[in-house]
Amino acid sequence: MIMFLSFRGKDTRHTFTDFLYGPFNRANINTFRDDGKLPRGEEISPELLKAIEGSSMECEKEKRQNVLPIFYHVEPTEVKNQSGIYGEAFKNRETNANEEKKKKIREWRAALRKAGQSNGFHLQNGSEAKLIEDIFGVIRRLIPKVVHVGENIVGIDEDLKQVKLLIDAKSNEVRMVGIYGIGGIGKTTIAKVIYNDMLDQFKHHSFLENVGEGSKDGHGLLQLQEKLLCDILIDKKMKLHNVDQGIEMIKSKKLKFLADSPKWFGGGSIIIVTTRNKRCLDVNKAYSSYEAKGLVEDKALEFFSWNAFQQNHVADNYMDICNHVLHHAKGLPLALVLSGSFLFQRGKKEWESTLDRLKTIPLDDIQKVLRITYDGVDDRCKKVFLDIACFFKDWREKGVTRILEGCRFYPKIELKVLDERCLISISDGFIRMHDSLQEMGWAIVCEK
Repeated sequence: MIMFLSFRGKDTRHTFTDFLYGPFNRANINTFRDDGKLPRGEEISPELLKAIEGSSMECEKEKRQNVLPIFYHVEPTEVKNQSGIYGEAFKNRETNANEEKKKKIREWRAALRKAGQSNGFHLQNGSEAKLIEDIFGVIRRLIPKVVHVGENIVGIDEDLKQVKLLIDAKSNEVRMVGIYGIGGIGKTTIAKVIYNDMLDQFKHHSFLENVGEGSKDGHGLLQLQEKLLCDILIDKKMKLHNVDQGIEMIKSKKLKFLADSPKWFGGGSIIIVTTRNKRCLDVNKAYSSYEAKGLVEDKALEFFSWNAFQQNHVADNYMDICNHVLHHAKGLPLALVLSGSFLFQRGKKEWESTLDRLKTIPLDDIQKVLRITYDGVDDRCKKVFLDIACFFKDWREKGVTRILEGCRFYPKIELKVLDERCLISISDGFIRMHDSLQEMGWAIVCEK
């Protein structure tokens, strides 16, 4: 975005305009203004004119630019009707003006009439600081910083509907929602789409990715703190010296980094977190939780088709082999993306060979994502996970519990931890495990 601060009349260059310029500059919004060397009433410099591609109200009509008039100690009606000092100024300009200048003056009269009718900002006796804050808030909404989601996202409409019901955007309370599920199930995608969809409703916002990985050491945590503060305070030049300084600054701004209590946020705030660890949400009653469950069969097929064929349907004579891929992926978006991208523009024999290979050798990128959760549990839980992957998938929980207890494990807590980490699920008395997680378990056993 390019913004031009255009002003004439009383010199506000070193007062109001300068104060207005400061926050835009700190927020890295390309902002141009008069260089201060121009005689009153003269045109702006050619270099600046080129940079902003014109400064008049015509930009709104011809280039679809947003024009926000600020009525600084002047009544909007005076601008609209060109009365008072505006009328005098135009009258003086029109005296002895040639036809070309008269045409230009008529254009400016029309532009000012439109500006006077616009819903701009008016300051007469109020606070300049408050006005600047309001102006900056509106400008920021005009340039929302969307996060990249990707193309051809399908099958998450129901997820979005359910999460938004938990958010309840009409409420003025602080809303905290957690989305949990196994790696690659689409938690971050859901959060990104909701973030982009609601962005323009908030003056301050931030999207932090890979918080779990980034916060493992002091340097990564420091970078996350800096990004959060830069986004919220809109100061891209902010630098922190250490994590403790970041914590104190976050507290002073009513933002607690781990977002564990609504009391740290202003009314109407929305906090969305994604996690592989359901217990993080269970122990904090402030959060409403939602489980991301992957794609249903028809949406999984469409999503796979976009990645494998670059279209929303399966290519001719590939349906049978695609069904095998879908059976293998079990609705896991990550598996559908990686397998589809790998098979794109490959022949049918290569597809068949790849499917045979996947039965014994899973795609490395899928395993890397899933293994993050496995690496996060203790050694005894890892052993129980591997036993389930190799022997006890789809067994009754009671039977598995008796066997593990006989092997001197403590399955009541270890199975609970694995369930909380979304490495298994326990439903209707049976222990379930996603095929991709089971294949990861097999691969880990083979490594040993």
